[in-house]
Amino acid sequence: MTVQPQRLPASEVPFATTWISPDAREAVQRVLASGWVTTGHETQLFEEEFAAYVGAGHAVAVSSCTAALELALRALRLPPGGTVLVPAMTFCGAAQAVLHAGLHPVLVDVDPRTAMATPATVAEATRSCGQPQAMMVLHYAGAPAPVAELAEAARLPLTRVVEDAAHALGTSVDDRPVGALSHATCFSFYATKNLPIGEGGMVTTDDPDIAECIRRTRLHGMSADAWRRNLPGGSWRYTVEEAGLKANMTDVQAAVGRAQLRHLDDWQQRRHDLAARYEAALAVVPGLQTLESATPGRHARHLQVVRVTEDYGTERDELIDRLRERGIGTSVHFVPLHRLPYFRGTATVPPGGLPGADALFPQLLSLPLHPSLEEQTVDQVCAELHRYATIAPARPAWPQRPGGLRTLVVGAGEAGRALARDLARTPEFGLDPVGFLDDDPAKHRTRTNGDLPVLGELDDTGTTVLEHRIEAVVVAIPGLRPARFRRVARAAEAAGASVRYLPSFTAALRRDVVGSDMRSLDVHELIGRAEVHVVSPEARSTVTGRRVLVTGAGGSIGSELCHQVRAFGPSRLYLLDHDESNLHRLQLELYGDALRCDDIVISDIRDRPRIDQVFRELRPEVVFHAAAHKHLPLLELHPGEGVKTNVRGTENLVRAAAAVGTARFVLISTDKAADPVSVLGATKRLAELVVQNSQQDAPPGTVFSAVRFGNVLGSRGSLLSVVAEQLGTGSPVTVTHPDVTRFFMTVEEAVGLVLEAARMAHGGEVFVLDMSGPVRIVDLVRKFARSVHVPDVDIRFTGLRPGEKLNETLFCAQEKHTATTHPRILAATPVAHPPALARRLPALYAAAERNDADEVRRALAGLLPGFPAAEPAELTRTALSEPYPDDF
Repeated sequence: MTVQPQRLPASEVPFATTWISPDAREAVQRVLASGWVTTGHETQLFEEEFAAYVGAGHAVAVSSCTAALELALRALRLPPGGTVLVPAMTFCGAAQAVLHAGLHPVLVDVDPRTAMATPATVAEATRSCGQPQAMMVLHYAGAPAPVAELAEAARLPLTRVVEDAAHALGTSVDDRPVGALSHATCFSFYATKNLPIGEGGMVTTDDPDIAECIRRTRLHGMSADAWRRNLPGGSWRYTVEEAGLKANMTDVQAAVGRAQLRHLDDWQQRRHDLAARYEAALAVVPGLQTLESATPGRHARHLQVVRVTEDYGTERDELIDRLRERGIGTSVHFVPLHRLPYFRGTATVPPGGLPGADALFPQLLSLPLHPSLEEQTVDQVCAELHRYATIAPARPAWPQRPGGLRTLVVGAGEAGRALARDLARTPEFGLDPVGFLDDDPAKHRTRTNGDLPVLGELDDTGTTVLEHRIEAVVVAIPGLRPARFRRVARAAEAAGASVRYLPSFTAALRRDVVGSDMRSLDVHELIGRAEVHVVSPEARSTVTGRRVLVTGAGGSIGSELCHQVRAFGPSRLYLLDHDESNLHRLQLELYGDALRCDDIVISDIRDRPRIDQVFRELRPEVVFHAAAHKHLPLLELHPGEGVKTNVRGTENLVRAAAAVGTARFVLISTDKAADPVSVLGATKRLAELVVQNSQQDAPPGTVFSAVRFGNVLGSRGSLLSVVAEQLGTGSPVTVTHPDVTRFFMTVEEAVGLVLEAARMAHGGEVFVLDMSGPVRIVDLVRKFARSVHVPDVDIRFTGLRPGEKLNETLFCAQEKHTATTHPRILAATPVAHPPALARRLPALYAAAERNDADEVRRALAGLLPGFPAAEPAELTRTALSEPYPDDF
């Protein structure tokens, strides 16, 4: 049975942990009970098992890897003061081992790309000291080093090479495991190494004389240790013929090592999986570079090292401090030896200095990597690294047809080529294809559709989106596995692109125009303008690495928001809703399972004690408030319920956010809040005012803002879904009035507006997307009907319902609107100070608690001039006889 290390909570991420398996603990008890706790039977068995594991003839257990290096050098019988080549980027103990063996270290420069010596730097160091007597080769971070090539550059046989494999248990050079390559290989079992014991080391060699020499010198040079003197035929007599030191391993350590060794393969696979997750996530972060491989072979993945270059925008040491503040531990491996005062006087530095090590050292950063990490913890670390990256200056705009989003087609097969061809010749769909991704190497050698290139493989989605400024990604591979689709979608969304899927290859073949499967994107045709690509790359920094709470997460807007927020790498994403079924559905969509119960929050925002408890426990840093009652006709019937949720619920959230120091709070409002005449609009306007008033007393660092949506195309219960249902059943399409107009936006635009507002807000603003002019609903219905091949749509006019306007507006009469840093987003601010609500809201709340609809309307009218205080006549019969698009 495989023993898995205990998983760590995601809130704190230690750089390293020590895991001692249960069977190792039992082995220690067995040894202690035996009465023999120094070097003995367990040590001998550990040596035999370890030698077999690495494919070496002999293994000698010692007290540490530093002792192993010193004893291995002593076994070379080098002349006193003999020179030994040592990489400049190594642990100080390695150079100390050279000095303690009576030898002289000569420092070798490293390649900044690999952090390891190269044949050229070895040759340079060799020239600086004449001919070295030996060389120490480090397999840095567990990566394979080109041992034979380095020995040849130093003009040394492999019998004069000692390998420092402190990081490299499990490494292979080509297909040969480290441990059987050279004269002697030295391993570490320090508490955080791949095989953790606590302390201890091992020397492996194929030379029996070397092995026997190390066995003597690890115990003062004695010819017989206590264990052997007590074996049958043993004697108390011993001699000392050479210098030695006290460096033996105890049976307690060996017992732990034997038990741990049985789990090493599983732990190594876990390290490889986590390292692959790191590299995939960080590939799109500018200025973070993983180290390159110096030679073919298998990496032991002891350390996950990145270089923090100038392009990252945050210096390495500042990044370490910021990560520490976020509970993430890191380390630096290592301080170059020539920068340590002791070695400046005891080691030789080549005349040209060590420029590679000097360039590399300020960039080195080791990230957490140990088998106890969860995948979501790796994602948390990567999200923080995304967060502190300085986004490069905007590149010049790429040429495109007017209104077309730069589109990447995933799949260069028949469906993908047909889709790209039809999108290119059908500009009203608003998508401008610029290239493909495909895993077939044959498709990379030729351009497709005349001039569209294949830009990479599916795993290159994130980098391709960034490099080519892609705004939309369309997956056109019928039958693509769901897990693979999710990886592509997450990478695209994390890089700021929206994602669509071509659902059916068969359906595509049956259509003259494949693009008709993309009709939901036809915003230019439906609403007379191109879809606005709202989310800027900078918006990711608002949520990356932070604890994010979305209220109303199970709704159409809330769930879409959760999808995009998750792609930007928050440290936690909390889903709050009072509908547990919607939360369960959303979890399945986001994660493929519904086991993440700690991210689910079942709560009613009207329950103030519960909301206070949620905020105290979760301490969200960013809150997106999408929970609301928004069915206009029903709220005209039940105005008190609108007040309880939309006004008091918002106030509960705002107070709780201020109490725990939430950094960003964004309310999702509606254009119906501008000079409202409906209960829906009035309660959302009051919610906006609650947010604006709260900014005045907000603690430092807390920013409250709001966004106003138009009618959102594509959301659940939206106008188009109602119209599509009526067309599908052959029923007449109901429209309130021939001249009624509304502002429309896509789901992607709505979510983008929320994320941009969180980024841009200074406090108290209400942000509005520039949606150009309003659209006549009659015109939109007819265009949509034509797009689904219903040329003669039957429209029935029902008359405006109470609370409905003929024409919506985006701004109140008492507001001014100004431009923002985003060219398509405006900010509305009040001309005068917002009304003092603290003394006036209690009366409104009291009327709502009594369910006194008349008094609620009167109180709303007193708070909001222009709102009609009288109850509308014939509300029930008129308002509820026809479907109402229940969206913003």
